[in-house]
Amino acid sequence: MIVDFDFFDIPRGMSDPAEIWHGLVRKGVPPIFYTPRNGGHWVFLKYIDIVEGYRDHQLFSNHQTPIPPIEPFPVMQPQGVDPPDHNVFRKLLAPMFTPLAVRRMTEGLQHRANTLIAGFADAGGCDFIEDYAAKFPTATFLDLFGLPEERLPEFIALANIFFRSTDSQVRAMNVTDIYEVLDEMFRAKLREPGHDIASAIVAARDEAGGRYPWQDILNCGFLLFVAGLDTVTNTMAYVWRYLATTPEARAHFRGRLDDPAAFQIAIEELMRISAVSNIYRRVMRDCVYKGIQFRRNDRVVLPNMVANRDPAIFDNPQAINLDRKVNNHLTFGVGPHRCMGSHLASGRS
Repeated sequence: MIVDFDFFDIPRGMSDPAEIWHGLVRKGVPPIFYTPRNGGHWVFLKYIDIVEGYRDHQLFSNHQTPIPPIEPFPVMQPQGVDPPDHNVFRKLLAPMFTPLAVRRMTEGLQHRANTLIAGFADAGGCDFIEDYAAKFPTATFLDLFGLPEERLPEFIALANIFFRSTDSQVRAMNVTDIYEVLDEMFRAKLREPGHDIASAIVAARDEAGGRYPWQDILNCGFLLFVAGLDTVTNTMAYVWRYLATTPEARAHFRGRLDDPAAFQIAIEELMRISAVSNIYRRVMRDCVYKGIQFRRNDRVVLPNMVANRDPAIFDNPQAINLDRKVNNHLTFGVGPHRCMGSHLASGRS
């Protein structure tokens, strides 16, 4: 039941970090196990258990879940709030990320992509992560929030510290810096609203006609800033490495440019096989779950990359089948907190 496993410890020379997760399955560790690393936490490995972890918010909360624990940690709106209260900001944001809304973003996103590519096109090559994949998600955030391209280096620096620093003081200061930037941005949108998500958030009104609490607005901005950065960068790395090394896959997509349904089926398969997120939950009460004693405030990791290759759910799960018909992958989660930006993320990758 106890496995010495540290998911932040990637062995030197390992070319695919996901292998530390898939190696657990190959070694036959228990499908639910506890590791004392990183403050101690549980890990679910079966698809069906991971789905239950997503859906049962009364037992597995989404509030204050960092691993290792960080107290206090920003309450991101709506992702860090359990149902039904999460619906306040979810209903506000959902219309901004529908398939139709994402299609309206296409021109702006293509402009951002073209600008980045123009920066290295004459060189005839690039470092895909450094020159493109790490920049594009942040550039997208600027576009959606109506911020100028000139601020890209500033926001990339903030994001790099947030995702890379292991110094607690540096991380705490970084969060303060992000909130100061968001506060300045939202106040500017109050004075001069535009046609962007930040303006829509500050202009929104609750059922009583009042503005939402300022701290909730900041927490919502914080979620939108961090939610789609590192995950998108790493997913893009997997997807584009596969396409760069697999000519038949590139031909598959080229042959389906005029068949949106078939094209999307292939995209979903790349989303399944390229899942990178490990989602956290916090146990709400002492309980026995599937014969195992859980304690209140225990943390749980739900690794999507393992769920998406569960042979009990997916036929030949380690193979990439760009024509896979049944593909209920968990790359964007499931249940009340399913990723609202999934349509945007699929398009960006």
